[in-house]
Amino acid sequence: MMNLAELLQILDAEAVGGLQLPNEQAAEPVTGVTSDSREVLAGMVFVAVVGTNFDGHAAIADALSRGASAVVVERLPESPLHVPCVQVRDTRLAYSKLMVTYRNNPSSRLRLYGVTGTNGKTTCATLLEQLLTLAGRNVGFIGTTGNRYNGVQYPTSYSTPHAGQLAELFDDMANAGVDSVSMEVSSHALDQHRVYGIAYRGAIFTNLTRDHLDYHGTIENYAKSKKRLFDGLSEDAIAVLWGESEWASYMKRHCNARRVVMVGTGPGNHVQVTDVSLSVSGTSFVLRLKSADLEAMPEVLQIRTKLLGDFNVANVALVVVLAILDGVAAERVAEIVPNLTGPKGRMEVHSTSKGTTAIVDYAHSPDALDNVLRVVREFASSDHKNRRVHVVFGCGGDRDKGKRAEMGRIASTLADHVYITSDNPRTEQPREIINNIMGGVDATLRSKVAIIEDRRSAIECALTEAAPEDVVVIAGKGHEEYQIIGAERHPFSDVDEVSRWSAKHKKAPL
Repeated sequence: MMNLAELLQILDAEAVGGLQLPNEQAAEPVTGVTSDSREVLAGMVFVAVVGTNFDGHAAIADALSRGASAVVVERLPESPLHVPCVQVRDTRLAYSKLMVTYRNNPSSRLRLYGVTGTNGKTTCATLLEQLLTLAGRNVGFIGTTGNRYNGVQYPTSYSTPHAGQLAELFDDMANAGVDSVSMEVSSHALDQHRVYGIAYRGAIFTNLTRDHLDYHGTIENYAKSKKRLFDGLSEDAIAVLWGESEWASYMKRHCNARRVVMVGTGPGNHVQVTDVSLSVSGTSFVLRLKSADLEAMPEVLQIRTKLLGDFNVANVALVVVLAILDGVAAERVAEIVPNLTGPKGRMEVHSTSKGTTAIVDYAHSPDALDNVLRVVREFASSDHKNRRVHVVFGCGGDRDKGKRAEMGRIASTLADHVYITSDNPRTEQPREIINNIMGGVDATLRSKVAIIEDRRSAIECALTEAAPEDVVVIAGKGHEEYQIIGAERHPFSDVDEVSRWSAKHKKAPL
């Protein structure tokens, strides 16, 4: 078992004023590391993390009363403590370092693949998980839709768990025989050092558009956080970037990976996407090699997928290129891809008892909503049937207010009927959020907009008013099975609401 001196010595370089421990305390065994005072047991190190909603320094007394053997802080307590107290500049980073060391860096026993970007993280990570599994690997998944391995699903509250949960999860996965992990890497996780110490074998960048500015403040700070994933790659790693994003070259700058591959529709990319064919039954495209340095990539590779929309062309292409460069034979990849399915709550298609098509999607940013509605608009106008497009959506409370009007503009422009409703209002008043959204709706388009604050009622209204051949997009929550009102989570699922409405309106047999 590691003693206190052995564990805390990794903080010596960043400790303010250096690190000194009395001999008798230095030899004490450490029983764990935590940033939650409620979890403290005798012999554990407590790290006072300064969070967005709670400052761990306020819980130092509680941690000591429960038996903490040492405390790591950013601000020294007013009164001296009876246990070692280490002052550092960033307790989040210190916590991650301590967890990785205490757990003996469990991620080093796995092949890790990270996906970051505003949209497409969950889809890319899920497709990569499936592809590598079908190629013969034992793959774990960490992401928005839950953490899973060996057929067991574990719920999660974050796209990328906190450092302590990650270390425990990696340890459990490695002990269970998992050899590879496909995971989402959020901007929050990168900014908060949650993924410190992870040596990624491969990394994907999908895109970067407005989101999470309530946390990052500016799009530049948001991008800077994303960039940390690529700046931290080793020389042997693989970085695959969507070259059509205006931020791709920024992500590439100072990236340490020897293989940094741009994939996109333009001729300047290392791998070009051409001959794209979109239909309601699936998509096909061709990957053409434009760089002689990528020996594993064939000059031409035909890809077919069940996934719909041009944004999924990008997602599939990125995953395919990474898998091939990581050693999966191109021919095998082309055989596997048609069998891959998208994640739950992403362009999830349901047919109601009336015949209406309902699509549940997680789109909760302007770019994501725009992408989904454009794909649905194209589907609705196919076969010259001129199906109407209905969209139900809202915006999350206590989050970036600047995107609300933009989403109102997009929805009212691209859909025939708009139902603005609640989507995790949290501590904000739903009506205030809705008013922010309505600020982006042009006066000439307001007649197509209905305001229905209760989300269940909004979904019911949209499905009831839609004709049998129409399409109803229910956006924003996707896989989520809750509605956050105040500080509480209430059971709620858009998918369940569609099923409930469909069963209720199912015609009795003649």
